[in-house]
Amino acid sequence: MTGKFLLRTLLLVAWCLGGSLAAAFAGDAASFAQAPSVKKTADGATVSFTLAAKGDVEVAVLNAKGEPIRHLAAGLLGGPQAPPPPLKEGLAQQLAWDGKDDFGKAAEGGPFKVRVRVGMKAKLGRFLGEDPYTFGAINAIATDAENKLYVSAFAGETNQNTSVLRRFSAEGEYERTLIPFAADMAPEAVAQAADWDADQERFIPKNQSSLNPAFYPWGGGSAQIVSADAKAGIVLTVGNSVYRIDAAGGNVRGPFAMWSAAAKLKNPNWNIPQLAVSPDGRYIYYANVAGTQYQPKDFNDTSPDWPQGRVYRQDTSKEGADPEKFYDLELPPWSKGAYWLPDAWNKRTAAYNVAVDAKGHVYVCDLVNQAIVEVSADGQKISSTSCPWPERLHIEAKTGNYYVVARTAPPKDGYVAKRLVKIAGRGGAGKIAAEMPLKGSLGVASALGAIGGAPVLWIGGGNDLICVKDAGAAFEAVETKYVARPEAQTDFSRLSVDWARDVAYVNNGTNRIWRYDGMTGEGGLLKEGGKVFHGTDLSVGYDGLLYIRSGDGYSGPFERRTPDMKPAPFATGSHVLTPYVYSRMGVGFSEHGIGVGPDGKSYFSYMYDWNKYCVSGFGGDGQPLKGKYLKGLVNKPDPKTGKHPMPEGIDAAIVGPLPMSNGGLRVDLQGNIYVGMRLLPEAFAAPEDFAKSNAYKHWTGCAVKFPPDGGTILGTETKDDQPADGTPIPAAWAGSKMQIVGALKVYPGVGSYSGSGWGGNGSSCVCRVPRFDVDRYGRLVLPNVVTNSVRIVDNAGNEIVEFGKYGNFDSQYAPGGVKDATPTVAVPAIPLGWPTSAGFSKNNVYVCDTYNRRVVRVDFTYDAEQTLDVK
Repeated sequence: MTGKFLLRTLLLVAWCLGGSLAAAFAGDAASFAQAPSVKKTADGATVSFTLAAKGDVEVAVLNAKGEPIRHLAAGLLGGPQAPPPPLKEGLAQQLAWDGKDDFGKAAEGGPFKVRVRVGMKAKLGRFLGEDPYTFGAINAIATDAENKLYVSAFAGETNQNTSVLRRFSAEGEYERTLIPFAADMAPEAVAQAADWDADQERFIPKNQSSLNPAFYPWGGGSAQIVSADAKAGIVLTVGNSVYRIDAAGGNVRGPFAMWSAAAKLKNPNWNIPQLAVSPDGRYIYYANVAGTQYQPKDFNDTSPDWPQGRVYRQDTSKEGADPEKFYDLELPPWSKGAYWLPDAWNKRTAAYNVAVDAKGHVYVCDLVNQAIVEVSADGQKISSTSCPWPERLHIEAKTGNYYVVARTAPPKDGYVAKRLVKIAGRGGAGKIAAEMPLKGSLGVASALGAIGGAPVLWIGGGNDLICVKDAGAAFEAVETKYVARPEAQTDFSRLSVDWARDVAYVNNGTNRIWRYDGMTGEGGLLKEGGKVFHGTDLSVGYDGLLYIRSGDGYSGPFERRTPDMKPAPFATGSHVLTPYVYSRMGVGFSEHGIGVGPDGKSYFSYMYDWNKYCVSGFGGDGQPLKGKYLKGLVNKPDPKTGKHPMPEGIDAAIVGPLPMSNGGLRVDLQGNIYVGMRLLPEAFAAPEDFAKSNAYKHWTGCAVKFPPDGGTILGTETKDDQPADGTPIPAAWAGSKMQIVGALKVYPGVGSYSGSGWGGNGSSCVCRVPRFDVDRYGRLVLPNVVTNSVRIVDNAGNEIVEFGKYGNFDSQYAPGGVKDATPTVAVPAIPLGWPTSAGFSKNNVYVCDTYNRRVVRVDFTYDAEQTLDVK
């Protein structure tokens, strides 16, 4: 039989059976022992089928447009637990449809069909919001011998900090991400940052913090590039330590303490050493090191053993060698007049920065004498050239011109404007020949490069990077390929998905929200009337309306809007449910979730007292819902004004108290409330690969399903135990015994929940929480930053599919955003770097890929699919 004849035969059979064309390609014979059949009944239909072996199934009723109007059932048959109703145990199933839609109304839009799918599989759909030129606040820049550009970044908004290092061409075109490491590297090359799981063919990063991604030996410190060379590799600093990695981003060496303990270094933490590396990589020069005091009064307050104005040199060819005195600036006698002193606010010693040219000459930024001091390779002063408040320096090889980033006045805590100046000539002949003001944070980092053989200066700071050239008496902007997308999203913390429209709303962890079309990837900042609409959290209701914790502060209103951002009033006449919800900040704004039910009831997790959380809500009419828990403790009036912060009808919680570490809130079609919290059932066992993982043990929690009237947790840190009915579910976290009362089911495996314990940052820092979702079949999607994967489970807790493995920005990234182009790194199939949030649409799952600063859309295929007429 020829291939074309077989194809025509399969299509003909599918058409004759009333099935979809997809069924012709899906391998039905291998999945169904008995093919699906549908029988019309007086009020609806029954559908029957039998699977050939264990597998997951989903059954939906479609209207004439092929849109699901009733999600009948979904679950795993033949699994470890009985499937969720209306499915029953066993591979043979018969389901009844009562002729109604998901919301209990008579179905409209027929004629109807029944669709049966078996064997869900995940595949990469696309990325949303990704931008290779937006990856955190730039902290350092370097260029190599080929003038390739290296940019390190660290700070995100409100402490959402992660170390990133990217390489660009000499013209600024994106090439590779070096930190975090690429997924195609040899396991031994990244052994200090990740373990290799040979069975699963995946990296397991060595997570050190529950708050932000931190895989490397320096933990949550800020890695800054000092130098880059194709052969010698890359030198980084983190605080008072030095690290080396190879040019591809692997083989981390360090930390190398700048000084050994025997040296008894005196240099307070606020003096951040500034480094320069000799052309051959042998020597490292150190500036901004001195034994200063918090707020000195005179020169003698600095340690004479560690004076300000000294530059040190370390010979790296001598293993374990400490930096040694290289050169002391010539400082005037203090008795002749006070001058610049370093303190905890200006953070700058007399010898603040240092640079090295191709000849090995060393140049020192002298804040006392307001000069650039040139020193020979053997430590002899060559010249001193006047320059007010020099901060960063580059030397142009052909002309010898200095290009200096300088302050316009004495620097104090960095809050003084900067300018770029060109100094032509040396010593007394040196004059400022050109200058340019630097706006905002520009000038924090800089490097000298070349484009087309002509020297250029790269100047960065914050999320901005510019390129300029020397045009004689002025500096001129250079057009490069380093172009960040306007209003690109900088941080990806939590999301909510419009089920019907395939639109993802993604919060940056603070008070801005981006909206993306899931199919095209187009989108941008959420705006109202052309202005940024500030909001800290958002959930899309079953009605398609937006329920938003609005405002630019971490506490503020809770309101409802239409997708075009118009107010959507309730029966009360207002679209604002409450003018105030009590929250906090830390790593981002500590929002813990919004959930909306099919009847328009909306729920929110919030603080009823400092770091004491509960869930309250409003009805579809906008009136407060009555709760059973924490009565008298919730919404207490202000002792000064006597006014309640929220409507007085909010006098008790629906779910509460919650553990401090909680987050994620959803409502299913039956009105059940799902609340995430850092608890695990006592009998829970971690996956085998993570059985010994402190990160998994301490940061992983569960989604807890409560009935519409809620429930409580006994034994939380709040000490506000509440009387409750129901069978307690014993649960624990790191030895803390608690009981979940009134819950219907617990779904473990979601994280990261920050808080006290290993990898945390104090018991009150509960700002990092994951976000899960529940679809219209009752399936849950559970992200986990430790496993770098996402699991979909049915409502009974059976796992249906797990997808995702560690990958950095380059995994599956098409250079230049070109569709179908060969990806920079071809593995893994679905790359994730710290997935913190996930949400369902009707056909897809969207995942916040936090470390890679993007959203990953995941599509689904099925081993078998048949669609049958109801007739």
